[in-house]
Amino acid sequence: MVDLANVINDRLEVKVKVPDLGRKELKFFMPEIIPGTYSIYNFGRFVSGFKALSADGKELPVTRADTNTWIIKDAEKLSLISYWVEDTWDTEQKHNPIFEPAGTAIDAGKFYLLNHGAFFGYFEGYKFNPYKIIVNRPASLYGATGIHAITSSQQADTFHLKNYDELIDSPIFYAPPDTISILVGNARVLIAVRAPGQKITAKEIAGELKPLLMAQKEYLGGKLPVNKYAFLFCFASETEGLSGASGALEHSYSSVYFLPEMRLTEIKQMLRDVTAHEFFHIITPLTIHSEEIGDFSFNAPRMSRHLWLYEGCTEYAASHVQVRGGLISTDEFLETIRNKMVGAMSYNDTLPFTVMSLEVLTKYEKEYANVYQKGALIGMCLDILLLHHSDGKYSLRDLLRDLGQQYGADRSFKDNELFDLIVSKSFPEIGVFLKKYVAGNKPLPFTEVLALAGIDYRDEVTVESFSYGGMSIGYNPQSGKLVVMGTSGMDDFGKELGFREGDELISFNKSELTLNNVKAVLEDYMTNAKEGKKLKVVVSREVDGRNKKVKLKATIRKVRITEKHILFPMRDMSPKRERIRKAWLGGVK
Repeated sequence: MVDLANVINDRLEVKVKVPDLGRKELKFFMPEIIPGTYSIYNFGRFVSGFKALSADGKELPVTRADTNTWIIKDAEKLSLISYWVEDTWDTEQKHNPIFEPAGTAIDAGKFYLLNHGAFFGYFEGYKFNPYKIIVNRPASLYGATGIHAITSSQQADTFHLKNYDELIDSPIFYAPPDTISILVGNARVLIAVRAPGQKITAKEIAGELKPLLMAQKEYLGGKLPVNKYAFLFCFASETEGLSGASGALEHSYSSVYFLPEMRLTEIKQMLRDVTAHEFFHIITPLTIHSEEIGDFSFNAPRMSRHLWLYEGCTEYAASHVQVRGGLISTDEFLETIRNKMVGAMSYNDTLPFTVMSLEVLTKYEKEYANVYQKGALIGMCLDILLLHHSDGKYSLRDLLRDLGQQYGADRSFKDNELFDLIVSKSFPEIGVFLKKYVAGNKPLPFTEVLALAGIDYRDEVTVESFSYGGMSIGYNPQSGKLVVMGTSGMDDFGKELGFREGDELISFNKSELTLNNVKAVLEDYMTNAKEGKKLKVVVSREVDGRNKKVKLKATIRKVRITEKHILFPMRDMSPKRERIRKAWLGGVK
């Protein structure tokens, strides 16, 4: 039981009524790690004041064995344990911050994010016992979740979970109600929003996401593998959160989002991309997974070899569904692919993806984010190769559908047998690709694979072109400004302008730059640039410990630019390539 009204120093008390387990000694664990995350978080470090009580209220002997483990003596007398849980969004423990969608938020009377891995533990040997959770709450707050309450009143909600795995898979957030429910095929989809600045609403998001969700339904064959789903959007103020990241975490029937609060017009494409990714996780790994995920070990984690499947193919599908559904153009899709090729250059391309996956918690932790770059490109190559060898009749979607039908949420495959399974449902050549480029150390064969679908690929092209500097641009959610993230690839024109890492971009030839208009402003400049004219940019730069506006200017001229990973549709191609490209992209738009 958790009482949301009883908040002391950003902490909530948890009380667990324990049935008679007939044991003289019990070990109680808080998780080291939870599914969907690839870092050791040690949730026990946010627990304090742990007590074990008998039925008559007497304290039983308790030893804290390590950060996440408590040993209870005389446990045959145990009736209740209680402890306090700290808010991970706002904690003094700055080291190894919890990624916000996996953590806890405790804002007394206003907002609570209950990720149960941070609130509840399990007894050794009893992870598969059922759980009943009671949450006492203010009447003004609504509990949004992907699960159903078995009872609900003005003061409390009660939930029944079949085991600890299902409990961890079922986050709840409590906030003033801003929700909307839409029907997507056979599934009822809840959209719940917490936006402290009221810049964005559930109704607005539903209008933006419904075409995407309909496209995802069709992408999956017209029927979704779930009957209910909840998008839990936690939009954050500038001061909230410690990880410095934004993003989301997937669950079987929901996903939790931690995003900077902005108007819909400023973040709609980002919303599409991140929600498409998380929603597709209902296929991998929630429906198709190895034993390491199906029987997840919260305190002695075992990693799977197949992050290329769980995260990479999911990331690929999140963009692929948009081009097939007509939500983005072919050119926009190819630009997304190109950006992933460029992004993958920051990682070790000779490191086998299966090896990285197995050791992602330790040796190769810094390589993890490549799942969203090279991992997605593996998915693209696999999709094209499947279409090529089947003459357009069998795709990655078909393969995943077949694997899902054979296995499903309650049945796991053996990790070292996946490649053979895939070959049994496809072609021997697919096995060669997987062994050489996923389990092997060879760079992905972009030229050969993309040509099969009528796409020309050039590793590098040098041209004379106008430029806006060649620096890499990111976004600072704290200031709401675009920022120069890197200058290592900056060209001569950028050097003449004088950009520095950390510069926040304010205006570009008198046009204010925002996340929403940056693409249009830069495209307009590149289209209409004329030699001899001036480019004037205003940035905010730290000078002597203070942020000052600095004006940069240079005479516009063409410079030699070496562009990496150039893709463009072939004009003249064979009938087969035409068929494969149409089967892949749904026709050229």
